[in-house]
Amino acid sequence: MPLRVIIAGLLYSTIFGFSFLFTKNALDHVSPLTFLSLRFIVAFLSYLFLMSFGFIRLQRKPYWKLWKLVLFQPVLYFLFETYGVQRINSSEAGMIIALIPVVVNVLAIFLLKEKGDLPHYLLVGLGFFGVSLIVGFNITPGNVSGKIFMLLAVLSGAMYSVLSRKLSKEFTPNEITFFMMMTGAIFFTIFSVVTGDFKPVFNFHVITGALYLGVLSSTLAFFLLNYAIKRVSPIITTLFSNFTTVVSVMAGVLFRGERVGIQQLLGMLLIIVSILVSTVRRKKASSDEGK
Repeated sequence: MPLRVIIAGLLYSTIFGFSFLFTKNALDHVSPLTFLSLRFIVAFLSYLFLMSFGFIRLQRKPYWKLWKLVLFQPVLYFLFETYGVQRINSSEAGMIIALIPVVVNVLAIFLLKEKGDLPHYLLVGLGFFGVSLIVGFNITPGNVSGKIFMLLAVLSGAMYSVLSRKLSKEFTPNEITFFMMMTGAIFFTIFSVVTGDFKPVFNFHVITGALYLGVLSSTLAFFLLNYAIKRVSPIITTLFSNFTTVVSVMAGVLFRGERVGIQQLLGMLLIIVSILVSTVRRKKASSDEGK
């Protein structure tokens, strides 16, 4: 795995990890649809700003082919994730999202004909076990709907990863990210207005959340994610989603007062080990192929 991909993976997983905190803080003061509209408006405007200065250029291509990709993400994924985060805490959200690598591994076998070896799947399982230790499997009547929404977000995110891998052969990371942000801004704004949900909000947590998620999480992080997917299999890039869980738990502890015990610390250690060992194995395999 190239060093640039590793750096990109760590950066986007860190940004995504803090996104649960900013989303949770904003949803204390605004409805999910309004917040989704605001964050994607900010993201789309930031991309237009970059395009106006020539940092991003779009070529003439059949962009209609991206319709399946943007359907799963941002539309379905962020609908499910935002309503899920509204109903459970940020640590639980991060834990469930870490199921994406497991789902991607299954989908990649059937849709991309890509397979990992036995040690790879054991490392994926080790990372997921670490995620399970962080939060546990506590299910109560009050959080069932939130966890169902998050599981639907997992499926949408996994489909996005697989489709992005296929479409990355024809479209650049900038092109994919731009149309994702444009779709999100248009869809969520129209949807929130039509349903009568949209309203201007001038709250500190809402504004900072929209700026963080719009500029960093929706624009920069997705560019880094699409950059990584273009260069290596989604089976590899989705391993970094486990690191997102570590960041989300740490953010929840530091800024929302969520408690972390020994089992959570052990879980974070297992996640980090799974990512590091997978990275070393991939690098060694690449070196052996080059000999």
